[in-house]
Amino acid sequence: MSGGAQPPAPPRAASGGLLEGLSISEAEQNTYLHVLAAATCTAAGLATELDITADRAERLLTVLAERGLVTRHDGAPVRWSAAAPDVAIEALLLRREEELLRTRGRVGELMRVYRRAQRPQAADLLEVITGQAAIAERWRQMQDGARRQLLLFDKPPHISPTDTELERSLLARRVRIRAVYEAGSVSAPGRLAEIREVVTAGEEARVLPELPCKLAIVDDRWAMLPVATGSEAQAAVLVRASSLLDALTGMFEAYWHRAVRVPDADGPTIGAGNRRGELLTLLSAGFTDDSIARQLGVSPRTVQRWVREVMDDLGARTRFQAGIQAARAGLL
Repeated sequence: MSGGAQPPAPPRAASGGLLEGLSISEAEQNTYLHVLAAATCTAAGLATELDITADRAERLLTVLAERGLVTRHDGAPVRWSAAAPDVAIEALLLRREEELLRTRGRVGELMRVYRRAQRPQAADLLEVITGQAAIAERWRQMQDGARRQLLLFDKPPHISPTDTELERSLLARRVRIRAVYEAGSVSAPGRLAEIREVVTAGEEARVLPELPCKLAIVDDRWAMLPVATGSEAQAAVLVRASSLLDALTGMFEAYWHRAVRVPDADGPTIGAGNRRGELLTLLSAGFTDDSIARQLGVSPRTVQRWVREVMDDLGARTRFQAGIQAARAGLL
C-alpha cells in the first residue's frame, strides 16, 4: 500500500454485499472496498491484505477496471486507485437499468413462446362463480386489481347497489372507466343522478336502448358476465386472458361506438336548444315518453308533441331513427 499514515479500514459489506445488485462477485467487492479505503495501492500489497496471490489480485483489479470502478496508473510498480463511487456506480446502475428494461420488453415474447408450448385447459381460462356474495366479492377484487381501464355494460337487474366511492377511488388511481348503460337502467328513479355524479368524477358514460348482457372487463386480464340471462344473482363466469376475452373487448368497443352520451344534468332548463339536444339523446337511447317526461320535468303529452316536431324536422320515420340521425349529424 502507499506510504505514510495508515489508510482507514475498508468498510464492511452488509449481508449479501454492498454491490450485489450490480452482479459484482464477493471477491470483486472486497477488492474494490480495499482499494476504496486507500489513496493508491499495488497488486502485491493488495494480495497481502486479502491473503491471495499477486496474480489473483491483478485479475480482480483488471475486472474492476473494466467495470470502471478502479483506475490503473502506469509506473514501476503499477498502482491502482478507486474511481469516485457517485460517478462509477451511477454509470453501472444506468447500464443495469437499461438491461432490465430490455428484458422486460421481451416478457411478452417469452409468454408467447410459453403459451405455444402449453396446452391450455378450460379451467385455466374460465371459472364459474356461484352465489351472489361470491360474485360481489370477486367483482370487488377485480376492481381492486384494475391498473389501466374498466369497461362496463350496465344492464338490469342489479344485484348490489352502485359503489360510487369505490369507483371514485379507481378514477383517483387514473383507471379509465367507460360504461354503456341500457336505457332501462338509466330511467330507473334516481339512477340518472347517480350516473351524472360519477361522470362528473371522470367516468365516460353512454346509453343504448338495449345491451346483450351484463359485462365487466378489467384491463386485458379479466372479464365477468352472467352464465345465462336471468342468472345474474346465481352464477357468473370469469374469463381470463384469451381470444374469448379479446372478443368480449371487441364487442364492448362496437357497442360503445354505437351508443350516445348520457344527457347533461342542466340541459333542458337553459333553453330550447338544450332541451332539444337532451330530447334527442333520450330518444336515441330508447327512453319511453313517460321516462323522458320524468327526466325533463314535463308531461308525457308535451313530450309527444316535441317528438313529433323533431321527427318532422329530421325527416325521421321512427323515434329511434330521429335520435340516430341527430347523433350522426352532430346535433348531440
